[in-house]
Amino acid sequence: MNKLKRTLALMAALAMTATAFVGCDNESSSSSESESSAADESSAADESSAAEEESSVESAAGYTNVEIPALGEPDGSLGDGGDTLTILCWTEDDLKYMYDVVSNATGMDKSKIVYKQVGTKGEEANEKYAQTFLSGDDVDLYFCDADWNMAYQNNDEYSAPLSAVGITEDMYANAYDYTVSMGTDVNGVLKGATWQAAAGGYAYRTDLAEEYLGVTTPEDMQAQIGSWDDFWATAATVYEKSGGVTAMADSLGGVWRAYSNGNRTKSWVTSDGKFDSSSVGDFISMAKTNYDAGYISAATQWSDDWLPQGQSDGAQANKTMGFFFPTWAIAAGGSLEQAEGGEGGSTYGKYALCEGPTSWFWGGTWICVYPKTDNATEAGQFIYTMTCNADAMQEYVDVRGDFVNNKGVMAATTEAGTNSNPLFGGQDQFQILFDSADKIDMSIATQYDAKINVDLQNAVQDYCTGATSSEEDCMNAFLDAVAADVTDIVVE
Repeated sequence: MNKLKRTLALMAALAMTATAFVGCDNESSSSSESESSAADESSAADESSAAEEESSVESAAGYTNVEIPALGEPDGSLGDGGDTLTILCWTEDDLKYMYDVVSNATGMDKSKIVYKQVGTKGEEANEKYAQTFLSGDDVDLYFCDADWNMAYQNNDEYSAPLSAVGITEDMYANAYDYTVSMGTDVNGVLKGATWQAAAGGYAYRTDLAEEYLGVTTPEDMQAQIGSWDDFWATAATVYEKSGGVTAMADSLGGVWRAYSNGNRTKSWVTSDGKFDSSSVGDFISMAKTNYDAGYISAATQWSDDWLPQGQSDGAQANKTMGFFFPTWAIAAGGSLEQAEGGEGGSTYGKYALCEGPTSWFWGGTWICVYPKTDNATEAGQFIYTMTCNADAMQEYVDVRGDFVNNKGVMAATTEAGTNSNPLFGGQDQFQILFDSADKIDMSIATQYDAKINVDLQNAVQDYCTGATSSEEDCMNAFLDAVAADVTDIVVE
């Protein structure tokens, strides 16, 4: 019996409920058969009738796991019967773990799933997707970043309703609410779905923390960086004790992501279509002050110098204490593993995770259906498997280490306490991120966020490096860039 089933069975026993819960197809754990009996009875139930049943069980973590409907049939509005399921994306980091998961859940031949890359960065994909669609190339599904998925979902030429491939909103009863909102277009039509909830934390070097701060546990580290004021005060200590070598923050972009999605409460665009620059808050002055002091690394996010700062050898050795990373960056094969130099690297496993100065998140990826697909059946199977099917999502958690968009799966995984991430020396990152995930609010997001975020970071980078000489000049450069890049809003 799999780990999730046994954990939920134990939760059910503790909660004294007799309601059955359908678990996941994953490897067995060491729980006793007596603890597993409730889940055994559940798994023996007929699959189709269980899928239609609205029974639920409240977990010890306080979540109610609702049984969801089975995948429906395509409605006939899209093409079907094509040879390959072509998925457009900018990286195979997540996809390469999905092939087996989807095949195991559906019986689909893995060779039928084809990955088509359009660039190495999410922002490049934003620009190139439309070009790919115009080219007439085969596309069935495509991945959209949180910064710009709305632009594609609000365009009916680029995205089909998920109902066309048999997926309905009630299948996301166990998902984090913000992910459904972000997948819904301006007309209230569900156009995208995500497999992940992208809460963020501060991943730091344990060896440097002990040397410079006397810190030996994530709890002690969190006590020193639990607010922005504390974070920068600790940064001063680290910088001084490292002889001016080690910055507390990995990049201006990293600080912006944590600040933007942890402290902003207003949208960039008002309800009457005007740009609201007050959403910047005090970020520009905070960034400049701490960059000049050496507390923020001079490396630019996604540049060649960025991740090597996380190692203890090479030209960028020890340049940063840690990184502001979300769930997808600390999963297997993600940014953290690259920052450590991979298995056997100079700092592999020498990191730990804490929440940091604010509860925050960064992005996430939504799967959309291209209206010219010729594989409606397989498109529906792929999305349902990765974003609705608890069995498959548990399998993905175990092999990828990503935080999936299913409260029941993550509650059970967290309660089990069996996750051990070698990138963190065996620490369970889910224990740190579980509460943060439930706080994610993307109600202020707009379809223009990708361009606006890039324009702000460019303006602040120029200010910090001396290309502009004052905060006023920085703000004016930012406003000019937004006015040029986002022409359908009013920038004053």
